[in-house]
Amino acid sequence: MTNRRQFMASLPVAAAAGVTAGFYTTPGSSQERAAAAADEARARLRAAAATIGPNDTPILCNPVESGGVINPDMRHAFPNVMMVNQDGLGMAFYEGFIERKVVMLHFMSLRDEGHLPITRNVGKMVEALGDKVGRDVFVYSITRDPKHDTPARMAAYARELNAPEGWHFLTGTPQHCADLAFRMYRMSHATLPGKRKVDVVFYGNGGVGLWGTMPHDIRPDDAAERVTWVMPGALPEPGAKPRRAGPRVLNASDPRSHNRDV
Repeated sequence: MTNRRQFMASLPVAAAAGVTAGFYTTPGSSQERAAAAADEARARLRAAAATIGPNDTPILCNPVESGGVINPDMRHAFPNVMMVNQDGLGMAFYEGFIERKVVMLHFMSLRDEGHLPITRNVGKMVEALGDKVGRDVFVYSITRDPKHDTPARMAAYARELNAPEGWHFLTGTPQHCADLAFRMYRMSHATLPGKRKVDVVFYGNGGVGLWGTMPHDIRPDDAAERVTWVMPGALPEPGAKPRRAGPRVLNASDPRSHNRDV
């Protein structure tokens, strides 16, 4: 009985403290609480939207028109498109990224890197090139999936790969990315995003329009050496025998499979 009296005596105190049967009560009706929760949710959405920068959204438009996919009489047949790198820097592709430069480039998709890690393989080539990147050669990873691969996502992947200065992750409008892919592959199906099992890396000298390709899974040191083939070299001394270029020497007694030492 004593315990019952103590319990009953405590009820007014508990009610005054806002406690009923072990639950804390909240001021206002259920409708008022629901409205307050909805207002709070909308405020959070507005705050999140305010933090989204231009690099978090796809590239939807730019002032440079394609002007035709392939025009061999202009810009070494590169279409006149503007591309944006992982830092939000936009430039006309040929004039800003190719002209008078030695480059290595490839096409990729962040969502496809799991089954075809072409960009990670290029990262190994970049390591093999060392301090040449950003000085003697520039590297471009161009997305096939620009609706997903925003500059912000490309920047995050660049940081993950410890990309040095001189390695640009490029995105643009879907049409412009497709135009560039068609320029390099010269095949319409290569312009489309989607899973693929094999791919190549392009390298070339934009000053003279000299281009080559190599498998994406080539040995990194071999890839780095191939890029040096298109770099400007020292002029031969007067009277020196010029070095031969082109395919291997057609000589059955010559064991070499290349002409690098000729």
